[in-house]
Amino acid sequence: MSRSCDMCGKHTATGNKVSNSYNHTRRTWRPNLHKTRITIDGTTRTLCICTQCLRTITNKEGYEYIQKKVRVPRPAVEAK
Repeated sequence: MSRSCDMCGKHTATGNKVSNSYNHTRRTWRPNLHKTRITIDGTTRTLCICTQCLRTITNKEGYEYIQKKVRVPRPAVEAK
């Protein structure tokens, strides 16, 4: 499973955790992703969507918003 949102492109961020004694250790922040099944142009696709995008879809614009925003993978070019 990819660690990026298929709609907005949010991905894993890295940085430092700073303790009380100001020690720095590396850490990561991962987006809260959920697999959802969505019908786009008559085809059902499974997308990994972060919770903020999921709220946007269900509460505001609906599935028309998805059709504009989802990054559809390009078809593979066949070698002749």
